[in-house]
Amino acid sequence: MTVSDTRAVVIKTLKARGAKARRGHLRLQVGDLFWYVDPRASGVGQHATLTLEVGCWLPALPPEPDGGAVDCPLLFDVPVADAAADVEELLAMISPIGSLAELGVRLDAFPGVLVDKSLRALL
Repeated sequence: MTVSDTRAVVIKTLKARGAKARRGHLRLQVGDLFWYVDPRASGVGQHATLTLEVGCWLPALPPEPDGGAVDCPLLFDVPVADAAADVEELLAMISPIGSLAELGVRLDAFPGVLVDKSLRALL
């Protein structure tokens, strides 16, 4: 499957599970939190791979991210090997997290997570 095909499956799966386009990025609202998921290609041609850039934002930390996941106070990447399965696994991980308290409890579940100072102060 090409990166374009993989990206199409990722986007279709996310939209089927409730992701809405917001400022050119896919966003899911879960309780008080907004999860941004941006498919990002790395490499070119047949050697290209797809990574999901996942960010979490909450209205208590304005402004709303213009650049999608990369502008969120919480950021991590998920490599994509099997598009549909990897998206479903990601959604199973983030869907139950809809509050700041729950985010703090489950923070260690995110691989290589980056948390900025403003969110760290709230947690």
